[in-house]
Amino acid sequence: MRRSMLLMAGILAVVCMAASGQAQDQVPVKILSDKMEYVQENNTVVFIGNVHVDREDFQIWSDKLTVFMESSEGQAQQGMGPDGSQDIEKLLAEGSVRIERDQQVGTSDKATYWTKRGVVVMEGNPVLQDGESSISGEVITYHLQDNRGVVEGGPRQRVQAIFSAPATP
Repeated sequence: MRRSMLLMAGILAVVCMAASGQAQDQVPVKILSDKMEYVQENNTVVFIGNVHVDREDFQIWSDKLTVFMESSEGQAQQGMGPDGSQDIEKLLAEGSVRIERDQQVGTSDKATYWTKRGVVVMEGNPVLQDGESSISGEVITYHLQDNRGVVEGGPRQRVQAIFSAPATP
């Protein structure tokens, strides 16, 4: 029982580190869900049901959130925790994904956050809204470090941007 509690505490510490991007720049992160599963052979931690990630600078809602740990090939599986024994490769939010940051809201069926590259990829009817303005396409990729976004269209959905402009030129 004690080992299980320590493992769960380690998992939550790693998830908090992943969401902050770098261990030295940690901020409090609270994750709520109906269920949590740790699957050692897949190096994953899965939060299922009414998932809500609450951070001081953004919030995420989804049906499911999977945390993928980097595998250390050829090495014995070590415990997960802030000692750096395993790093986070990516976070995958699935099902009714909503991300809010300041006055901006992003929605999609799926969003993947690649922690080391600082890239968020939204797929499945992605839409970004900022007030009255919005942009949508098949895939929206946002590079956090460069503050740069790319919206891709395709056969199912072209890129659509809606902006407010003055009525007179």
